[in-house]
Amino acid sequence: MRTASAAPDWLRGPTFDLALIVGVLALALVLGGVATTDPDVFMWVLQLDLWLLAYPHVASTFTRIALDRPAVRAHWFLLFGLPPLVFLATASAAWFGGVMALNSVYFYWQTWHYTRQSHGIARAYRRNAGRGPDRLDECVVYGFPLWGLLHRAHQQSPEFFAMPLWSPPVSGLVVAAVGVLVSAALLAWTLRQLRGGGAGRGHALFVLSHVLVTAVSYLAIADITRGWLFINIWHNAQYLLFVWLANARRFAGGFDPTRPFVSKLSQPAHVARYALVCAALGGGFYYLLGHATAAVGATMLLPFVLVCHQTVNFHHYVVDAVIWRSRKITAP
Repeated sequence: MRTASAAPDWLRGPTFDLALIVGVLALALVLGGVATTDPDVFMWVLQLDLWLLAYPHVASTFTRIALDRPAVRAHWFLLFGLPPLVFLATASAAWFGGVMALNSVYFYWQTWHYTRQSHGIARAYRRNAGRGPDRLDECVVYGFPLWGLLHRAHQQSPEFFAMPLWSPPVSGLVVAAVGVLVSAALLAWTLRQLRGGGAGRGHALFVLSHVLVTAVSYLAIADITRGWLFINIWHNAQYLLFVWLANARRFAGGFDPTRPFVSKLSQPAHVARYALVCAALGGGFYYLLGHATAAVGATMLLPFVLVCHQTVNFHHYVVDAVIWRSRKITAP
């Protein structure tokens, strides 16, 4: 589904798409690179990522389903019924498996979450160019994160964010074999692009950005936590732009009196206001969450804080997986 300004190469136009692909990639590589220089610098970059990108990106999910009455009625279970169930499941994992269980589930699930986002955006580019699903594309998009995860598992890093991490045992031969297969898929994909068999410049640039940031995050950077920061910045910033695009397309006809707030907020002229709303909602929620969990006794503070924060993360993953498949919500 194309907007009037879109062309087969772009979802919206060169300016927006290059910001979505090249700009976001440059931001992730620069900030991630700076953060690897010193532990103190890492913490400053992490705080910037959390407050300016991560928290607003979670809030932006709910601009799709929670800022108007029709959306709340349509998605009431995701908003009110699902959170207690996710909290119960997360607390159970902490009860039986401790901090290690929560940290391990988070690390591996968030990689799947990031990969699914890449798959969805690559598919949006293919649709925009009039192309259907493609197996070679999927081999590249899914293959590099798989290679990266196997590499991290082979490393057997004992900690992620200074908390215990469990990884399945993986031999170096398996990592090498998967690396050869994935590299061969990328070579075949590249040759097809050069022969004019791709889905446009935007699609090609996006897939290459996905390959590069995944390789840097999971393969090139030895430390698992510092490597994670690259792809987390990339994912958060990209998600904010992509969700804005989805909302702008959804309300391309202008003001909708049945959805007055979100339809007005999603107009291109109000993009700065849209960003401020996401930042205020996300930052405000996590600020209150931090103060609420701080009231718990010190002996149980860390597990409780983790349960609460990971409940928000896991709920976001589930909601995200549902809403981008929903026929009630128009995706790019």
